[in-house]
Amino acid sequence: MQWLTVIQYGVVYGLVLSVLFTVAVFAGAAVSRDFLLNDYPPAVQERYGRPKSARGRRVAVLVAVFVWGVCGIPLMTSAMVGLSGALSGGLAFLPAAVCAALVFATLSVYDLIVLDWIILVGLRPRLLILPGTEGMPEYGDMGFHLGAALKGSPLIIVVGLVTGGLTTLFAEVL
Repeated sequence: MQWLTVIQYGVVYGLVLSVLFTVAVFAGAAVSRDFLLNDYPPAVQERYGRPKSARGRRVAVLVAVFVWGVCGIPLMTSAMVGLSGALSGGLAFLPAAVCAALVFATLSVYDLIVLDWIILVGLRPRLLILPGTEGMPEYGDMGFHLGAALKGSPLIIVVGLVTGGLTTLFAEVL
C-alpha cells in the first residue's frame, strides 16, 4: 500500500476544498453578514439580538450547496478517481476511507486555525463581525471555536466511512 500517496491526495484535495470554502464564507458574508449567525459565540448572538434573517437563511443554503454540492462532491470524486489511478491495484475501501477522512480533516483544521483563529479571532475583518457587536471580547474566545471544531470532528470518520463504502460499491459495479 502506498500510504504516502493516500495522504498526499487527502491533504491536497482538502486544501483545495478549504480555499473554496473560504471564498464561499467571504462571499456569503458580503451578501448577508448574519448567514453564519449560529456559528458565533452565544454572547455575540445575544448582543446581536435578532434571529437569522430570511436573506441569511437563503445565503446559508446557497453556500452549503456551493461548498458541498458544487465543490465537495466533485472534488471528492476527483480525489477518488485520481487516487485509484495512482495506486497499484486500484482503490479499495481502506485507502478511500482514509483519503476522504483526510480531505475533511484538512478542511476542519484549516477552518479552525485559519478562518476561526487567525482571521476571525486575530484579524477580525469587519465583514465577519455582526453589526452592533464590534469590539466584543467574545470574538477572541479561541476555546469556543476549538469546542465547535471538536463537536464536528466525528463527521471526519463518517465522511471517511461513507466515501470508502461508496467508492468500494461503485468500483464493484463499474
